[in-house]
Amino acid sequence: MNLKECSEILKSLDNVYIYTHIHPDGDALGSAFGLSLIMKKMGKRSKVVCLDTLPAYLSFVWKREEEDFECEKIITVDVADMSLLGDFGDKKIDLVIDHHENNKVDCDKKLCLPEMAATGEIIYELSLELGVALDKNIAECLYTAIATDTGCFKFSNANAHTFKTVSELVQLAPEGNFNYLNDPLFITKSIKQMRFESSIIQNLKFFFDGRLSVSVVTKELISSHGLTDEETGGVEQLGKIPEGVELAVTLKEREEGFKVSMRSSDSIDSSLICAAFGGGGHKRAAGCFIKGDSDSITKTIISYVEENNIL
Repeated sequence: MNLKECSEILKSLDNVYIYTHIHPDGDALGSAFGLSLIMKKMGKRSKVVCLDTLPAYLSFVWKREEEDFECEKIITVDVADMSLLGDFGDKKIDLVIDHHENNKVDCDKKLCLPEMAATGEIIYELSLELGVALDKNIAECLYTAIATDTGCFKFSNANAHTFKTVSELVQLAPEGNFNYLNDPLFITKSIKQMRFESSIIQNLKFFFDGRLSVSVVTKELISSHGLTDEETGGVEQLGKIPEGVELAVTLKEREEGFKVSMRSSDSIDSSLICAAFGGGGHKRAAGCFIKGDSDSITKTIISYVEENNIL
C-alpha cells in the first residue's frame, strides 16, 4: 500500500481507536496522537489506546481530552507485531501504519515504510496527502516522534527526508524552535534517574574485548532507586556509550524473563539477532523477549554471537 491508498482509507474511517505498542516510546505516542489530531481535524472521532501507564516525560503529548465512543475501526501505529499489543492482541485490525521491516501485525491493509526514520514521518506525509493543515499541537507530536526515534538526530536513520520534515514542523513552533521540548525529552533528569543510570554504567559487563556490553535492569534495581518502569526509558543507549562497543545489550526484567534491547554499530544488524529469538526491529535498534534468568540469557546471546561470527 502507498501513501495515497492509505489516505483514501483514512478518509473512509470514523469512530476509530488508534492502538500503539506496550511500553510506548516517543514515536509510538507522538505518531498515534498526531494521527488522532489529524483525524479529528477531518471531522472524525478518534481515540488513542494503550494498555500501559503512559510515561510522565511525554505527558505534553498524551494529556489531552479523549472522547468516549463505540469503536468501529482499529488502526495500529508503530506496532511491529501482534504481541506488542498485549491483551489487545486478539483484536481485528483494520489498518497498519508502521516503519518496521517485516511487520507481523495480522492485517491485509498495511502502510509500512522502513526507509522512514520514524512512524511520525509517515504520519506527516499522510497529512500532506489528506490536505490537512497542521497546527502547533500536531507538530509537537510529530516532532517528538521523529526526534526520539533518531536519538535527537544522532542516529544513522536521520536522513535528508527526516530533516526536511522537521524543517516544516519547526515552522509551527511558538518561537521557531522546539527547544522547550528538547529539555524534557533529552536533557532533564531527576537525581534519582541520574543515580539509577550511574548504577547501570558502573555494572556494565564487557565481552569480546569490549565490543559487546551487557547491562541488567532488574525490578529490584528500579525500585531501589524509587523509580517506576516508565521512568527508565533511554537506558538502552547507556551500554553503547563506551568507546569500542559495537553491540550493546540491555536486559530489562519482565514476568518470566527479560525484555532484550540491542543497539549496534552500522556493521551489525541487531534486528537479525533479535529475529533469531522471536523479535525484530531496525538494523541498529531491535528487541525481543527471552525467558529465563539474566545469566542464562547473557550466555545464550554470547553463544549466538560467537557461533555466527558477529563479533
